[in-house]
Amino acid sequence: MLRHFALVLFVTTLACAGATAFNDARQLDPEDRSGNWSTGVAYSWQTSIYAGEKDRTDFMPTFVYTGERLFLDTTDFGWHAVDNERWQLDVFGSYFIQGYNDHTFFSATGEVRDEDDPLKGMERKNTFEGAVELTRKTSLGRFGVEFRHDVTGMHDGAELRLNWARVLRSGPWQIEPWAQYRYLSSEKADYYFGVREDEATAVRPVFEVGGSSAWAAGLAARYTAWRQHHFAANLSYQSFSGEILESPVIADTTVARIDLSYRYEFDDLRLPRRGDDFNFFSNNRNATMLRVAYGCTTATKFNAILRGEFNCDGGGGSRLLSVYSSRQLTETLFTLPIEGWLSAGLAYRDENGQQDNFLEGVLAYKALFRRFPWSQRVETRIGLGHGFSYAGSVPALEQQKAEEKNRRKSRLLHYLEFSLDVSTGDLLGVDSLRNLFFGFYVHHRSGIFANADIYDNVYGGTNVNALYFEWEFGS
Repeated sequence: MLRHFALVLFVTTLACAGATAFNDARQLDPEDRSGNWSTGVAYSWQTSIYAGEKDRTDFMPTFVYTGERLFLDTTDFGWHAVDNERWQLDVFGSYFIQGYNDHTFFSATGEVRDEDDPLKGMERKNTFEGAVELTRKTSLGRFGVEFRHDVTGMHDGAELRLNWARVLRSGPWQIEPWAQYRYLSSEKADYYFGVREDEATAVRPVFEVGGSSAWAAGLAARYTAWRQHHFAANLSYQSFSGEILESPVIADTTVARIDLSYRYEFDDLRLPRRGDDFNFFSNNRNATMLRVAYGCTTATKFNAILRGEFNCDGGGGSRLLSVYSSRQLTETLFTLPIEGWLSAGLAYRDENGQQDNFLEGVLAYKALFRRFPWSQRVETRIGLGHGFSYAGSVPALEQQKAEEKNRRKSRLLHYLEFSLDVSTGDLLGVDSLRNLFFGFYVHHRSGIFANADIYDNVYGGTNVNALYFEWEFGS
């Protein structure tokens, strides 16, 4: 329980064969220290090195923060410990994506691999790695040495990377050629490319890879339009060392990949609390919200709840108590009269004896609209949020659904929220309570219809109906 609590806090606070962490998509300027948040989507296509597979596609929501010291790039988050004109030292965590399972390439249909498929019955999971990278900045580009190690015990392996990249700038354009050398320890290479004794069959013998290496090179292009809209594309080619071809689950040693991404940057509401430069964490007087909520788990689908089907049916009596803190990012999302907020939440899941209770962490962006014709008399707000949810355990209802459908389950899933509330001060005629809102929200976890490797290709999810009080504090 304590370990799960620490991991939830860590994720919230910092809150694909051949694939690695998402930052390989290179959607960001490596010198960006603007201190802005942004959100968007990314799509990737790549060939597969595994036997019986041709290619793989992936869709992912993106979350970015480019601070002077802290940074977040969807799957990578950490600290610029040293950052000057010559040197950069980054200490960070990275969610490494290279897993597969019986559903990996048949997620949309729900089918599983054929009995004669080389990967039938095998499973390799994504994992979380701790990393450190030292970069030397020169006129010829950025030369980096990076070391990373599995911190979850998934494979207990390590990896060494040698990186080079040079950014060429021209107005709103950036072109970045790059190259990389990777050395995977025997533990990591065996886990992703080998065959364990309990997985061996008559046509799939035990195989240990030992240490393995790979070369990669690519070209990234980035374009900024109207200041807040950022588009990126990355073309890359990777070649693994030849010894992995001896593995019965490997059919090729090369990977071709295309990454496309778009992100919207919140940069129009930067109000410093003091006279110094704006900093989101330490010098920020933007509006803040604090919410406390309590509700019940339900088997009712998200779209049915939005149509008014509110109940606690099918949840096994489980409950959720949550606390959220939010900070405003913009008053005009996409130039519309819609506010943008960043929310971080911590929830306690009472499983009503179905399993041990646990904690859940949430990091999300939220769009909030309050300009209704009647809001001058009774202020009304409607909100829609999306982000990440990491649970200390997979909720009991999600486990039940996964077993019924013979599908995967994951602690990390996509988070969706719908909320509707009104000012209690306006309802009661008490001015001092005008900034206290009472309302209803749906707490939804899902795998985005099994389209995202980051969520282990999970299909389905769970919902919680909850009532809440939320206090809004002005800037």
